[in-house]
Formats: sequence, structure tokens, C-alpha cells
Amino acid sequence: MTEPKKTIQKEEPDLYKRSIKGGFWVFALRGATQAMNFVKAIIVFNFLFKQNLELLIVAQLLIALLTTFSESGFHGALIQKKEDIKSYLDTAWVLGILRGIALFAIMFLITPWFVTLKVEPEQTVLATSIIRVMALSFLISSFRNIGVVYFQKEMEFHKTFWLGMAGTITDIVLTITFVVIYKSIWGYVAARLAATVVNVIMSYLLCSYRPKFHFVPQKARELWKFGKWLFSSNIIGYLLMEGDDWFVWFCLGDNPLKLYRYAYNFSNIPTTHISITITQVSFPAYSKIQHDLPRLQDAYFKILETTALIAIPIAFLIFSFGSDFVKLFLIEESHAMIPIIQILAFRGLLGAISATWTPLFMALGKPEKKTHLLCAGLIILGILIYPFSELWGIKGVAFATLSMGAILSPYGHILICQLLKTTIGRILKCYLLP
Repeated sequence: MTEPKKTIQKEEPDLYKRSIKGGFWVFALRGATQAMNFVKAIIVFNFLFKQNLELLIVAQLLIALLTTFSESGFHGALIQKKEDIKSYLDTAWVLGILRGIALFAIMFLITPWFVTLKVEPEQTVLATSIIRVMALSFLISSFRNIGVVYFQKEMEFHKTFWLGMAGTITDIVLTITFVVIYKSIWGYVAARLAATVVNVIMSYLLCSYRPKFHFVPQKARELWKFGKWLFSSNIIGYLLMEGDDWFVWFCLGDNPLKLYRYAYNFSNIPTTHISITITQVSFPAYSKIQHDLPRLQDAYFKILETTALIAIPIAFLIFSFGSDFVKLFLIEESHAMIPIIQILAFRGLLGAISATWTPLFMALGKPEKKTHLLCAGLIILGILIYPFSELWGIKGVAFATLSMGAILSPYGHILICQLLKTTIGRILKCYLLP
């Protein structure tokens, strides 16, 4: 008598439905956030362009620099782990608080020296005050409830939606109100701190987990084994994403920095929205099926097709209507950014496509692949940016970043083919419809 066949239970059988549902919430959050940020950026640019806007950008660059160079990668490591992560949470939370204190202290101490590098002498006192006050966000945000990592790990993105929306609405409403009424850079700073406080409070209201001051060195070492690759990737990624801004500031000056920074923001808001949505949804989904290659292949192809279907038309729309947008909504001094917006629209497209790679690398426990890609991109950008800027100014810087993305794209697709054991032809099929 033959034995009855055993039914093979598919791991995470409802994963696709959960991914779609989660994707809706993340897309809704990012869509609402980016739409409001778009309006905020227009108002901030128009009202503060002649009111020390460059100081605000410099403060943002320094904050992003210190944030990146101190990022442990523990958050990604917690999401990637298949087993229960509760025993790791307190250790990660304590390290986060120590990091926040250290970042605040470092920024407070180095600011007077930093502002002497390039800020005009008559603006150094104001710049120092702005950066030091904004540094408080490090201290405040470090107390955020570490338990919210479960929202992404367990794909409970509706909670992520409300958590993100509370801080975003606070930031945008207060920024627009303060900037319009007072026409001062301090309106932006005050709104940022208020939003940080709201985000921390909401993290405890939405999540029942209560972290404790309990540190286990062994747990920290385990998280660091994975997180160290994210740490190195974040540093190189920062140099790629923000290095061109630093170059423009140091080599071309304050006015080109304002034009280039906001041209990048306006041209990349839609594709940045897509990129972040992809990462937040696909990373935990891939992590749950990391050992099921056929399902992983199918999931990646669906993500890539959807990304291309949205990002490619958006890039061409921004290219086509960027000039009209600038002339209709921005002050006359901004018209020089029109060609930069058109160039960077396609850089945003390549960024959205490359955003589909990172969650796969991380879910498969191959974060070093991302690091290798970023290193190659940094070398290419370093070679191109100076000669291009000599030829075409800030337009040349935009061309350099676009060229870097275009050169790197084939390499990234090859790595994906190797990991998924598929062909480049199958990857290219995902681009046929858009």
C-alpha cells in the first residue's frame, strides 16, 4: 500500500497579499509625504532663496554626513534575521542612544571650525547657531522606540504609515506656517525639532514594546556581522548621493549649491518615493522567502516591472515639463536650474531601477554586493565630476552623476542575474511594457 503524499506547505503562503497590502500603505505614506514635501520645497526655496538658504543646506549636509558615518546597520540586521529578534532590541536601543549623544556632542563641538571652511565670515555666527540647534534632533530621535522595527519586519505598514505621517504633517505644516509668516530660516529649524519630538512620542503610542537599558555585547557583535556591510555601504552611498553637493559648494559656490540642490530635489521626488517604497516593502518580503529561489525570482521580476512601469514615464514627464514648472512656480533667479532638472530626471530613473537591487542583496545576506557597486560608482563619479564641471559648470556635475548611473547599471544587472540564477534577457523583458 502506497503512502499518501505529503503536502508541502509553502513558507509564508500569504506573502504576496501582505506585500500588496503593505505596499499600498507605504506608497500612500510616501506619496502623501512627497506631495507635501514638494509644496514645502517650493515655499522654502522661494521665501528663503535670498534669506540664507545656503546655510540651511550646509547644515543638512553636515547632519547627513555625521548620521551616515555613525549608522550601525543594526536596523537592517534586525529585519533580515529569520529568528525572533526580541532579545536583540534593548541592545540596539542602548547603542542608538549612545550614538545620539555622541553625534550631538560632536556636532556641537566641531561646528565653529566647520563653518570657517566655506561660510562667509559675517554668517558664521548664524550658521553655528543653526547647526547646533538642529543637532538636537540627534539627541531626541535616539530615544525612539526600537520596537517599531517590527512594523517593517512583520510588514505591518499601516502602523508605519501613521508613525511617519504624524511627524511629516507636523514638519510640513509648521515649516510652511513659520516660513511664510516670519520669512526666516529659524522657522524651518523649529519645525524640524517639533516633528522629531512628535515622531518619538508616536513610536511609543503605536508600539507596545518598551525598551530597557540593557546591553548584551554578544548581541551587538552578532548584529554587527551583518550591519558592518550596511555601515560601509551607507558611507559610500552618502558620498555618491551628497558628494556632488559638497563638490558644488566648495568648487562652484553658494548660489550654484542652492540651484543644484533644489533641482535635484524637484527632479527626484517622484523616483525617490518609488525607491523608498520598494526598499521598505521588498526587503522584509524577500527576507521571508530568501531560501525559495523560484518565488524570489518571481517576486523580483514583479517588483522590477512595476518600478519600470512607473519610473520611466515619470522621468520623461519631468524632462518635458520641468521648464514649465520652474517658470510657473519658482522665482526668476531659479531659471538656471531648468537644464539641471531635465538631466537629473534621468538620474532619478536610474536610481529607481537600482533601488530594486539593494533589498535583494540584503535579504540574501549579500550586503557586500551593494558595497562593491557603490565603490565602483564612487570611482566613476570621482573621475568624471571635475572635468565635466570645468566644461559645463553645474550642468556638468549633473551630467557626471547621470553618466555614473548609466555606466553602473549593466554591472548591477549582471549581479542580479548571478544571484537569481537567471538571464539578462529575462531581466530586460521587465522593461518592454514601459
